[in-house]
This record gives sequence, structure tokens and C-alpha cells, in this order.
Amino acid sequence: MQVESIGWAFDVLQADALDDSYPRIEALFVGRTPAVAYDAQNQPKFNRTIERRLKALERDLRHKHQADLSTLGSADLAQNALIIQRLVTDYSNQLRAQILVPAQLDLESLTLAGEWPLFWNEQAPLVRQKAQSQTPMPLNPTPQTSQPTTPQPADHHHPDTPNGGATYTPV
Repeated sequence: MQVESIGWAFDVLQADALDDSYPRIEALFVGRTPAVAYDAQNQPKFNRTIERRLKALERDLRHKHQADLSTLGSADLAQNALIIQRLVTDYSNQLRAQILVPAQLDLESLTLAGEWPLFWNEQAPLVRQKAQSQTPMPLNPTPQTSQPTTPQPADHHHPDTPNGGATYTPV
């Protein structure tokens, strides 16, 4: 039996798993059949039972940590880090207790993705600094003078210039 890797993203706020500005926990599993199945394109995926349990686990964790997640993004970075740590630890423990199957499915890694600590807090100093750094710089502005200069038309037929002001001089 072939051992396959399967990625799974826990979209913490159920916002948009593909958008990097939303927090998510990405898990990488390794496993083999019967815990691993294959889709129509012969790509590895979880069997239906495991996939249902993963979705139920995520729903339960969102509900359990709802109060904490609603305060995620405050200016208190230590509090934000504690919220994240509790959620990730709980998720990891629940994966080990409910999802993993001995000799069939194991957890290879858990990583954080998206913007976590200052999510939603647009007035926090670091968020403002980041927004400012992402603002495009203005192009080189033209200096403003007190009196606008008006261009003078060239006088090509002035009587005092040779050839009437033309730049070509015949030899």
C-alpha cells in the first residue's frame, strides 16, 4: 500500500480559505487506505468518515472558542498569542484523539497561515505601520512656484538673427 500526503486547512473564521489575510491552521497528514481514498483524478483525499469528523471537529472548536476568537485582534499581543496557542493546542489534541487512525493516518505537521495576531484591529500600531508601508509612494511631484511661468513662443523670424533665427547656416 502506498503512503500519501493530504493537506487540510482549518479556516478558523469560515471566511475564505484561499485568502491569506484570514487566519487558518494548516495540517498535513500522511496515511494509507482505508483512511485515504482517491478522487476522480486519482488524487489522495480522506475517506468520507474522516472528512465528516474533521468538519464536525472544526465546527465544535469554532463554537467552543467563539468568545476568544471574537476578541482576537485586540492591541494586546500577549492576549492574542494566548488565544492562538489555546486554539492550536486544542485542535492538535482533538485531532490526535478523534481523527488519527493507528497504522492508517498520522499527523505530520500543523502550521499557522494567514494574519493572526492583529486580525481586524485596524487601529493597532503595527497594522497602521503595515498599511502605510503598503501604500504606494507618490510619484515625483512637480515643485510649485509662486508665479506660473508661461512659455514664450520662439521667434523664428527675428530680424537681428542670421537666417531669421533658423539653426541651419548654409556654407
